[in-house]
Amino acid sequence: MKKGVSNFLVFLLALVCFIGAQLIRKSVDEDDSPPSRPEEMDTILADQIQRSIADTQSTDPSRPAFSLPENATAFSLSTNTTISESDISSLPRNAPELKEDKGYLFLDSAKRQFVGSKLGLDFKHHFQNCFLVGYRPFEVSDIWMPHRVLTMRLKYQLDWDQFPGFQEIWLTSYQAFQTGRGDCEDHSIALADWLIDMGEDARVVTGTHEGGGHAWVVVIRDTGTFLLEATSKRKRRLWSSYPIAKLAKGYQPQAMFNRDFYWTNEDPSRFGDYTGDHWIKSGQVTY
Repeated sequence: MKKGVSNFLVFLLALVCFIGAQLIRKSVDEDDSPPSRPEEMDTILADQIQRSIADTQSTDPSRPAFSLPENATAFSLSTNTTISESDISSLPRNAPELKEDKGYLFLDSAKRQFVGSKLGLDFKHHFQNCFLVGYRPFEVSDIWMPHRVLTMRLKYQLDWDQFPGFQEIWLTSYQAFQTGRGDCEDHSIALADWLIDMGEDARVVTGTHEGGGHAWVVVIRDTGTFLLEATSKRKRRLWSSYPIAKLAKGYQPQAMFNRDFYWTNEDPSRFGDYTGDHWIKSGQVTY
């Protein structure tokens, strides 16, 4: 009889422990696990977007947050050619010619393109690399999430609609996120900068898509090179849902850049390969 009671008490104690463990596990899962429904994820990200916008407002009007560099210098990696942003002629802000300015491409002494420049919001020329100012709106746990956030935050708008009369003005990653709109270059810069800050080898690519001028992002990983259409509003929840670059159709890359380096495509026929020897690392920008 005593043995039977003892066994029952042991069983009862084990049952109580099991139920307690399950309740604790359920509580932890509910608190820490990511939302199971996409709409819950979007609600959380929308809150983070608004907090990020509020938190990153500059407190010093004379030195806005994540400003463009004061005077960057670019140099060719194969010749002695160098140029600084102060060397690029600047027109008065009200000059009619400024509105037609689509930027410059610079060649070294070997006639190889090694950097490009575009007008910024200050109506001055800056190297394309400089628009990657190191801005990450907030921390995320997965590398597919920056694109998801930007599909929610950024609206596509052409430069001549956003800046009436101007052919082309580039925004930094910070400016694009704060204003909430921009064209393909602005989307790509915002996305690439965030991914770079997460440790990814992300680059902004300029070229054409289906015959029209365009910009997009490639991410080079050990598992392959992925092409991210920054202006796409398709919401993806897995990195594996992004296309392998060599399978993406209609893209003709001409150049690509990150924060520090500039590459040129010496063989446009190899349009799906972003790591081959036809890509020449031709320039570097220092700050």
